[in-house]
Amino acid sequence: MWLSLSNPRITDTVIVHFAEKGENSNFSHCPDPRYTYELTKADFEGKEVWVIPEWEGNFNLTARCGWLEENFTGIPVVIDPFEGGDNPTPNVMLSTADLKQIMSVANVTAIRFPEVLSWYMRANETHPVNIPIAWIHDMFDFAISKNLKIYWSEWKLGNDIETLTNVTLAGYEDKITYLYQTNNQYQHPLIGYSYAHEFPHWGASVQSWYVNDQNETKSDLPIETVKEYAMLARNMGAEIIQFEPYWYFFDNSGAPRKVTHVLWATI
Repeated sequence: MWLSLSNPRITDTVIVHFAEKGENSNFSHCPDPRYTYELTKADFEGKEVWVIPEWEGNFNLTARCGWLEENFTGIPVVIDPFEGGDNPTPNVMLSTADLKQIMSVANVTAIRFPEVLSWYMRANETHPVNIPIAWIHDMFDFAISKNLKIYWSEWKLGNDIETLTNVTLAGYEDKITYLYQTNNQYQHPLIGYSYAHEFPHWGASVQSWYVNDQNETKSDLPIETVKEYAMLARNMGAEIIQFEPYWYFFDNSGAPRKVTHVLWATI
């Protein structure tokens, strides 16, 4: 496998997660998304900056559209049509009609499918994995017809998920951008980036999550490590680098934290 390390400035688009958890939450508040966006865009001068907006878990489509319409006019947004969660069925699975509704109030530039296969693999541990391929392909076709970018985002590695990935993405390999997520407790991002690099278009989803020795999920990975993961992706030629979760990089006023400015200035 060949890795291109010759152009460390190839990354031209950065995607950042903005999340408002609601008045009952003591964390993750984004009171003025435009203020947060302008500060973020200033740190990534010369790059396209898009936003993944999340309103209270995206459970309520009407509320989600209202927040987007009120706060994101003119801001390029990436919409997640899928949210897995801890229930037997996905928390969110948008239809093409739902996506049309969002597009009527927001500047949608792309859709992202986060952890679809790993969620179904976990939800079907004792059964054959039943992937909703028809739904996925319908969403792909709709996005292509509307000239939207498509991001397929996953953390899990191994022969089992690679087989499912090949089946699920068959015929669309050159139409999607594969994002490798760094929230993997088992393998270093270099391994995941190397796998993603095999796709015609690839990028990185750099996340602060990690799992400690007690298998407790944490979100306080040292900023030096997050920076290492981002710079590795950049130096390997990632077209896209995406950052999450919102509350790691921003305070409750919506301002980037001091370490965030330092990190993003290096990308």
